[in-house]
Amino acid sequence: MKKPITLFIFICLLSAAYAQTGKLPCSNPVYRQFDFWIGEWEAFGPGGKKAGDSKISMILDSCIILEEWTSASLQSGLRYAGKSFNTYNASTKQWQQTWVDNVGGTNEYMQGKFENNRIVYSSTPFKFSKDTMAIRKMTFTNVSAEKLRQHGEISKDNGQTWATEYDLEYRRKQVNINATVDSILRNMETAYNKGAYKSIAGFYAKNGKIVNKVVEANGSEQLQNYWNGFANMGGTWKLENEKTEKTGDLIWQKGRSTITDKNGKEHKVNFTLLFIKEDGYWKILQDAYW
Repeated sequence: MKKPITLFIFICLLSAAYAQTGKLPCSNPVYRQFDFWIGEWEAFGPGGKKAGDSKISMILDSCIILEEWTSASLQSGLRYAGKSFNTYNASTKQWQQTWVDNVGGTNEYMQGKFENNRIVYSSTPFKFSKDTMAIRKMTFTNVSAEKLRQHGEISKDNGQTWATEYDLEYRRKQVNINATVDSILRNMETAYNKGAYKSIAGFYAKNGKIVNKVVEANGSEQLQNYWNGFANMGGTWKLENEKTEKTGDLIWQKGRSTITDKNGKEHKVNFTLLFIKEDGYWKILQDAYW
């Protein structure tokens, strides 16, 4: 019974710390060192041949960076795929990665450091062959906002020399902004039309805002209260995407909102949304309507 009790005490301490500070456990800036990998990518080998697609997202309240890899080609009729879980270990002060795939393979890098705008992972020594021990090294270099390099190496002489196992150039996929915004608007409509008014606040960034001449709602709690207020109106919601543009790291979108309330009366407004990428997803930073 000791383990469940210890776990319960640990959870209580975490809850108390969050209540006092208002900060999630992984809010320390060190957890954000690998955020340059977040996004959707195409990976290419040295000869320019496409190797695969990779989707990198943030999960578990920003504590884990999740990799989802799919190879471009089939091998024996199977498309190779795998996932890795990357996190900063506050106890060891190291980044670590655990990889699993669809052919039963696993790999662990328990040592990782952020330095010179890159993450460098190292494995513990493992048996490569009957008489040979080896070490693997994997380096992720943040080349630019649109490109990064993943370089895998192996050493069979305790790190004296290294041989390349793979060398991939990741190119960020271009976002179809109209499709992205349309998908968000449809999901918001669905939440409203199902009566899940409060959940619409989840489409906004952590410091998202709604503003007009008489209303201003800031942050998660106020946004939840704002949208929950629509329960009295009810009915159905329709959003029209009239214009979308991408400027730098932001998406600007103009549209029209029509709520047909439970009594059949229409309520129409024009709106402008400003989207920002947060935790790997596009979220509404500002919602202005009139």
